[in-house]
Amino acid sequence: MIHLGRVLPAAFAAVILTTAAWAGGNHKEGHYTFGEPGKESEVTRTVEVMATDDMTLVMDLDSIRQGETIKFVVTNTGEILHEFSVGDTGSQRAHAKLMKKNPEMTHHDDPAAVTLEPGETKTIVWRFSKPVQGDIVFACQMPGHWDAGMLYKAKFERAKRTPPTA
Repeated sequence: MIHLGRVLPAAFAAVILTTAAWAGGNHKEGHYTFGEPGKESEVTRTVEVMATDDMTLVMDLDSIRQGETIKFVVTNTGEILHEFSVGDTGSQRAHAKLMKKNPEMTHHDDPAAVTLEPGETKTIVWRFSKPVQGDIVFACQMPGHWDAGMLYKAKFERAKRTPPTA
């Protein structure tokens, strides 16, 4: 027989710890695995992004070099709500799982994500300072959009080590 007095507190604790770990690892606390918010004065290039209702993120971006600061100018060209979030493969997968469990979750204070009303344009300035495994992944995490393939991948190029000088 299952005792709810034991199961419910344990389940609640698991949810709190899982949410806290994800948020602490990827949100406004500053512990991102794929870089940090950048400064406008350090932008090395600007990338125009269109979020469309056919579930695509349209941009011209093949690769990102470690240390680069990019300004993303994101426009929702569709008629439904979209999101644009920056991450690496692991953080975007975790974000997608969390959004499935909490579809009303918003990202008002997250410097790595913007939510866009139809016709709206917003910017993200991001410094890709940390080495990542795999690609940099841009995604719309609105309910159903990730599952429909609304993501874009750019290859990540690690900074080359320079040999020490004598």
